[in-house]
Amino acid sequence: MTQTGSDMNKRTMDLSKSSDTFPCPVCSETLKSPKILPCLHSFCEQCIHEFILSTARKKDIAIKDFNCPVCRTVVKQKDAEAKLDQWAKSLQDNVIINTVLTMDHGNKALECQTCKRYNQTFEAKSWCKQCYEAFCEKCISMHNRMTLLMTHDVVPIEDVGRKTGGLDLRAVSEYCGMHPLKMVDVFCFQHKTACCGLCAGINHRKCDNVKSIEEIVHSSGMYKTLLEKLNDILRESTTTLLQAKQQEKANIKVMAENTEEDAANFIQGIRSKLDICFETFKKQLTVFHDEQNTRLNIRIRLLEQLIQSIEHWAKVTEVVQTSGSITQFFFLHVETVKKQIENSTTELEQICGSDIDIYLSFKKNETLQKVESVDQIGSLSIEEREKDTNQMGDVFKICSNFEICIQRFEGIRIEHLRTMHFPGSKLTCGVCIADKFILLGDASTNPNILHLVDITTGLTINKTKITGSVKRLYFDKDLSRIFISCYTKKLFSADLKGETIAHINRVSFNTDFVGALCRFDKHIYIIVDDSVKKFFPSDPPMEMTRGFPTNTNSRGLNGMTISKEKIFYTTIEKEIKCSSLNGRNIFTYKSDKIRNPVSIVMLSLNVLIILDKKGALYALSNDGKKQATLLEKFEKVVDPWDMWISTDDNTVYIAGGEYIDVFKIKFD
Repeated sequence: MTQTGSDMNKRTMDLSKSSDTFPCPVCSETLKSPKILPCLHSFCEQCIHEFILSTARKKDIAIKDFNCPVCRTVVKQKDAEAKLDQWAKSLQDNVIINTVLTMDHGNKALECQTCKRYNQTFEAKSWCKQCYEAFCEKCISMHNRMTLLMTHDVVPIEDVGRKTGGLDLRAVSEYCGMHPLKMVDVFCFQHKTACCGLCAGINHRKCDNVKSIEEIVHSSGMYKTLLEKLNDILRESTTTLLQAKQQEKANIKVMAENTEEDAANFIQGIRSKLDICFETFKKQLTVFHDEQNTRLNIRIRLLEQLIQSIEHWAKVTEVVQTSGSITQFFFLHVETVKKQIENSTTELEQICGSDIDIYLSFKKNETLQKVESVDQIGSLSIEEREKDTNQMGDVFKICSNFEICIQRFEGIRIEHLRTMHFPGSKLTCGVCIADKFILLGDASTNPNILHLVDITTGLTINKTKITGSVKRLYFDKDLSRIFISCYTKKLFSADLKGETIAHINRVSFNTDFVGALCRFDKHIYIIVDDSVKKFFPSDPPMEMTRGFPTNTNSRGLNGMTISKEKIFYTTIEKEIKCSSLNGRNIFTYKSDKIRNPVSIVMLSLNVLIILDKKGALYALSNDGKKQATLLEKFEKVVDPWDMWISTDDNTVYIAGGEYIDVFKIKFD
């Protein structure tokens, strides 16, 4: 197909702008001898060389890897024997950017790389995306005739880098580091490692959860919606937080200006005698403003950097989705993006997680109204109020959709919100239903009663009798169905129709004592006697499958929760056990303080909350290494039976007797 002069001019204009789109993140100049890292960030060879040397000098030890200067992704040196000053040279060349820049500089024609190897010079007309080489008309004709090469994607040389944004996808290797001839086709969830089938058979044969990349791609919708989540969800949430910080900065400025104006009005009548004091006050105000400005600039900068990274990741994802292989897009790139998001949000949380609102005003010095000679006109009245919501909360929730868990533990505490009273009742359990209702089990009568309570007013709006001694409740939001375990050998299910509990049915296949229950993936997990079993919550529910043995006792009270393919449950030995989904023990925690744990819940921030039947509340890190005492005595509840959390994951309900104490989880 012939090209018109206007078409050629248009392409030349596009390429003339290309150098401006490829700046080095270190020196901000157009990339020179561009090198690309596995995270798909590109740098000048000299810039990344100096960065590596600087990293080695700071650590003052022999290093085996370094962090990307932009996203902090760890880059490992492939050749362990290579000298430090050769690391940058051995990094992957960004052929795409190098090709575009070569064409861009003075409209210099790119030479056919095949001919060049034979000391011949011909202008390149085409580019093969698979071979990563430029070809002249004669060579591309021969290339396209070969059976193994005829399916390659060949484009005009002017289109190189136009849709890829300068990304050289060869930096994301599809081959195993241990076995270079083997493709990476397996992922171990336990070690968070991708490898070939040979590595899986040697190094991961005892791991619980090893799946092929193809199986993961087809079974998880998250990989298919990554671009949408980056563009529409995470970037939107982060942008909202950035705007809030910018508005906060503007508010601080306005309050500072108003405060200064108040002070100026106060001293108008005695300005001649108070100039010195007024200047001192203005300096104090300026220092405060500068400090707050610096504080907010740090937060704004981090948020702007995160948005830039998100835009980069979204762009990379789009390129990988359209130009990369299945392994590159659906798995290796996804894991890299998840790690980058985790690093960035963790840094953000450390800075923005616990913040304050500033309320600034001018406080008059009463003495000034009586005495002419004073050494200051007043002081800044600074009132710090804790924010009602965690501004990073939305970002954390979105990260959890990416299977990224940001753990917080230090500074955890609780604040009492209210107490709900149900006279004459004997509350044994409860569960939140969406953000509207609480369902309570009441053993004060025979048969027992299920109370449907308005979560805002605390008033009972519906009562339903049940022929069983209610022990634990679980609400399945996907089915809008409630599962009810009892102290007898009974397990019930009930549908929620608007504000009515309807169709309470006994699950017929259960003939054993059951206890706590919760859902993970497609199954309901439940404590049955001295084991954990599971069943599929179909209509009617399918029979329980074999589980794994535990030292539990479902005739009494117990607790269980599942997070990130780990089951946490209480035992008859007063322990907190953590195991894999197939029963492999991960850790066992026991403390002299926690005398009788009967209920546990896991927060989205990966902190386990433990209810002690003796009347105390504790926090435990998800690795079982850190414990904190949250409360040693409840406001009204004296004999706690159960605990559950709200849908927003920061409100805890404790039930026992006639009362429910409601607490808010906070982090300093």
